[in-house]
Amino acid sequence: MAISIEDVARVAGVSTATVSRALRGLPNVTPATRDAVLEIAARLGYVPSRSASALASGRTRTVGLVAPSVSRWFFATAFEGAEHTLRQAGFDALLYSLPESPVPRKPFDPDVLRGRVDAVLVASLSFSADEVERLRSLGMPAVFVSVQQPGFGFVGIDDRAAAVQATRHLLDLGHRVIGHIGGRRADQAPYSPTTRRREGWLRTLAAAGLESEGLDVEGDFTAWGGHDSALALLQRRPDLTAIFAASDEMAMGAIKAVRGRGLEVGVDVSIIGLDGHSLADVMDLTTIAQPAYEQGAQAAAMLLASLSGQDGDAADSRVIFETSLRHRSSTGAPRRV
Repeated sequence: MAISIEDVARVAGVSTATVSRALRGLPNVTPATRDAVLEIAARLGYVPSRSASALASGRTRTVGLVAPSVSRWFFATAFEGAEHTLRQAGFDALLYSLPESPVPRKPFDPDVLRGRVDAVLVASLSFSADEVERLRSLGMPAVFVSVQQPGFGFVGIDDRAAAVQATRHLLDLGHRVIGHIGGRRADQAPYSPTTRRREGWLRTLAAAGLESEGLDVEGDFTAWGGHDSALALLQRRPDLTAIFAASDEMAMGAIKAVRGRGLEVGVDVSIIGLDGHSLADVMDLTTIAQPAYEQGAQAAAMLLASLSGQDGDAADSRVIFETSLRHRSSTGAPRRV
């Protein structure tokens, strides 16, 4: 039979309220009583009820993780970093998904998290003004990963700079007809990776005096989306020699499409992705790598600091991680210029 708080109180000769205060380190308990309660609780093997502790303290010691999906590499990796950081601090994670299909996605509903979490981590979602107000109505810290949301803490990369880095790599190899596979065109949020990565590609081509007409397609950040988009690019522009895919998963799909046309990746058509996916090395994919695990861990640490009253409000924090080029055989000098 499990030991209850009443059992501890009876052996210690104090009230259950005193036991609760002593175990939580609250005031109005003498040091001698606190020591006695802690010793008795340990000797009896008393484990406080999580739900009872939450009711007493007003804290659930849980953080909500909100994302479109957990099946994609970035979300899963970032959440792994967040969950590890939370677990080390004695916190749990509650996953809540807002699938982007069908379009439009269902609105964010704060009631599914109200009373169940102490803070919220949102990954790769652009919230409308109404959804922002719903999030604020929870009255708790929130941090966004990957997509900047004004008024909230942010952890991510400089998506535009990463796209410039990718496109510049292809230019330096000698490519002049460079296609772009991005996310959904319907995603017009100014701070979204879709928008910022497309801007980086466009600006780099323009600075080099090169055209972009007919070279921009959407791939929905999926491998099959990248595959179909690459086929469309190859059909539309037979002079294409390189592709910048705004995610590694789309780049992997593009590799399959290029090979399916009997072309050699890195020779006939060079392909570069963006992410640093765990399978990029296996696919010999050149990529602009970002530290996804570390981004999730950083966001969780910011929320924990905010909950503990350290370092101010999470809404005031902004952390930008560096990206790095990892050159593999999927990119090389063009066979034809």
